[in-house]
Amino acid sequence: MGVHYLGQDMAWNFHNRKKNGELFWESASISPIQSEDGTITHFVAIKEDITEQKRLEEQLRQSQKMEAIGQLAGGIAHDFNNMLTAILGYGSLLSARLGEDNPLKHYADQILAVGEKTANLTRQLLAFSRKQIIQPRPVDPNDIIRGIEKFSQRLLREDIEVRTRLDERELTVMVDPGQMEQVLVNLFTNARDAMPDGGVLSISTGIAELDEEYAQQYGIANPGRQVLITVSDTGIGMNEKTREKIFEPFFTTKEFGKGTGLGLSIVYGIIKQHGGHINVYSEVGKGSTFKIYLPLIKKTQVEEERHEVPVTPAVGTETILIAEDNEEVRTFTRHVLERNGYTVIETVDGEDAVTEFEKNRERVNLLLLDVIMPKKSGKEVSDIAKKMRPDIKILFTSGYTADIIHEKGIFDKGLDFISKPTTPKELLNKVRKL
Repeated sequence: MGVHYLGQDMAWNFHNRKKNGELFWESASISPIQSEDGTITHFVAIKEDITEQKRLEEQLRQSQKMEAIGQLAGGIAHDFNNMLTAILGYGSLLSARLGEDNPLKHYADQILAVGEKTANLTRQLLAFSRKQIIQPRPVDPNDIIRGIEKFSQRLLREDIEVRTRLDERELTVMVDPGQMEQVLVNLFTNARDAMPDGGVLSISTGIAELDEEYAQQYGIANPGRQVLITVSDTGIGMNEKTREKIFEPFFTTKEFGKGTGLGLSIVYGIIKQHGGHINVYSEVGKGSTFKIYLPLIKKTQVEEERHEVPVTPAVGTETILIAEDNEEVRTFTRHVLERNGYTVIETVDGEDAVTEFEKNRERVNLLLLDVIMPKKSGKEVSDIAKKMRPDIKILFTSGYTADIIHEKGIFDKGLDFISKPTTPKELLNKVRKL
């Protein structure tokens, strides 16, 4: 019997179930077959398991979404940091001028407290967007965990038992210790909130091998031997829908007013910025397990942490040239420095800074340069000034994100830098040290 393919396909994607009960994504294309007299006699179905394709598509969408929010966070950071420099700066000056018995001091301190919270929120957004300035060095994660253990009960509750199992092999990773502490604190806090009736929090370390296939599947840039940090709880767990959104910023399962939804997104951002990977396994009623992978490095020479003695802000007699295009920040900086005995030369952009330095090169002791300015960047001004006076002291400042500052070469040779927002005390300490 002759049959003819009509070419009128019907195709769609849907969930199907395997014989073992497991759900999977199926793509089905069905085409009718007709006999010579035009009667449809058969249907031909072509089916394909597209579960992996769907997973990759979702991973790509998630990555693009996170990247877009990260770009937004990085974009607003600069303007926020400039405004916060002025708010926190003038607030600090006002608080210092008011005596302890002055009823207005309470209001000034409240302004400072809210300003600090806002600055911290900006730092959290930058951590999520992987544009926070980090200072990595060789570290044994076991040391960080032991340090967190000492005050873990202040983070947790008495009805939560902490169990630690640390691998005693050589585990060295290149991380910013402060940032990794933040990761563990956030995971501990998340575990505490997931165990309202108490439970067990377990943390362990070990070594794992990530092959090329796994790395490609999850977009990991550094496969191979990894240090594995595992944090588990026996809490309420998460369903699949919640688990898919758990690392998104501002996503929270807590009631309104009980959380910002930034904790786990910060964890995600910090781990990614360190070239690592994090995933989570969880089931409702069975707790959650977070696994962090960080590239294992050979232990060469772990620098001892240097504890610098804080410099007490003191009056000075030196001359400082400021190059800052934001008027509020420039005025605040001049005011702080002049009140502490320094002579200040103000300039509004890179070219203005070069011109004024040429005029005053012999009496200027320090250049305070904004990294990103009109006409010439802070680095360009620095290079020109160094040719005129190789011994000139230079301090860079910026409210921009780490990636932009790196592009300008500020961290290439260990140049001195202070990040906005900054308080009068921080500024004076840094200037006095130089």
